[in-house]
Amino acid sequence: MNSPDPQLTSHAGGPESQDTGHHVDVGSAPPVHPMSGRRLVIAGAVGALVLVALLVATIVPRHAVTTELRAEAAARDSAPTVQVVTVHRAPAGSELSLPGTIQPLHEAAIYARVTGYVKRWNADIGAVVKAGAVLAEIDAPELEQEVQQAESQLSQTRAALQLARADLERWRGLARDSAVTGQELDQKKAAYDAASATTAAAEANVRRLVQTRQFTRVRAPFAGVVTARNVDIGSLITAAGAANASAGTMGSAGTAGAGSMFRIAQTDTVRTYLTVPETYATSIQPDLVATITVQGIRGRTFTGRVARTSHVLDATSRTLLTEVDIANRDFALLPGMFARASLQFPRVTPPLLLPANAIVIRSSGVQVMVVEASGTAGTASVHFRSVQIARDYGSTVEISSGIGDGATVVLNPNAELMDGAKVRVLAPKDPRGAADVQGQTRS
Repeated sequence: MNSPDPQLTSHAGGPESQDTGHHVDVGSAPPVHPMSGRRLVIAGAVGALVLVALLVATIVPRHAVTTELRAEAAARDSAPTVQVVTVHRAPAGSELSLPGTIQPLHEAAIYARVTGYVKRWNADIGAVVKAGAVLAEIDAPELEQEVQQAESQLSQTRAALQLARADLERWRGLARDSAVTGQELDQKKAAYDAASATTAAAEANVRRLVQTRQFTRVRAPFAGVVTARNVDIGSLITAAGAANASAGTMGSAGTAGAGSMFRIAQTDTVRTYLTVPETYATSIQPDLVATITVQGIRGRTFTGRVARTSHVLDATSRTLLTEVDIANRDFALLPGMFARASLQFPRVTPPLLLPANAIVIRSSGVQVMVVEASGTAGTASVHFRSVQIARDYGSTVEISSGIGDGATVVLNPNAELMDGAKVRVLAPKDPRGAADVQGQTRS
């Protein structure tokens, strides 16, 4: 009988043989206990509460912010957008530029004092003459005859005076001897006094005619340039003026010297008159330096000084008449030229500057629209303020009252904007970045 196979015996054994098979290396799993239904319900409820709390903490604030942003956007969309500018003061050191006309320091029209004909003239237009130089000679034969006649009359009166003196001496001797009466002596004294007075009058007449004869030589009253010659040889001259004009009848003063023989101007120093506005009148003082520019001489400036002022404002224009003297040693400046004088001076109270396009002209006067902050974020309210313009420079104006330094005003205000309206404000412009006049007149 065959014996059983040992390998088959081991696989077909009982539990002991199974414990020692190829499952020997596998570990045993822990026991599993199923969750009860009560604990499962509690966990689900806690998770639901946490989820609700998270939703409340995130959605509600976001909804409030969204609502506020929508309200703000609606307010911005309904309010018009405006551009603003900040009011500021001009710099303390100001420059005032004013127009003027170059004029000679001295100018005179030369007239004749005697009647006659021009014998010769010695100075034409453009001639530089010294003081006392003979400009022309006048032939006046009638005056010579008057001088001779006056001298002859003087000789007669002197002879009569000598006779009256001799008669008086004789009658005084007779009066001492009581040969004549006192009345007769008094008559001789009166005759002597009359002869003495007649002689004095004749002498004065001769001196007058001799002095008049000196005016036959027309002389320059001061050193200068001849700007007009209104006579020629043979021209009839009277005390009322020259009978004809031949050269330079239009002097630098126009027709002011019509009928004159010559016109002379002193141009080594010239001057210009400026009309200073009332705002700057108190700042103008003598010796204040002025820079002069002339349109006809480009690239060159001249230095002048304030010589004097009228010390009174013109009642019509409210301006101060100011004279500025300018050295002109090379005679580059010609009388009649248009010039512009720039005055540099400090101002105690600099004026407020504002762009002209911020001004509103209404029935109530000149106004500006001032921006004031409001409670709504991103918007502001506007209000009208009446202002007073001190001076208009074209693109910029000076404000003397109505608003203060640092105020914000609307540029180019819309006619539909009303007082108290809500607006959206853009970033304000800096007026100092634009063309700042700083007191310069462009009139």
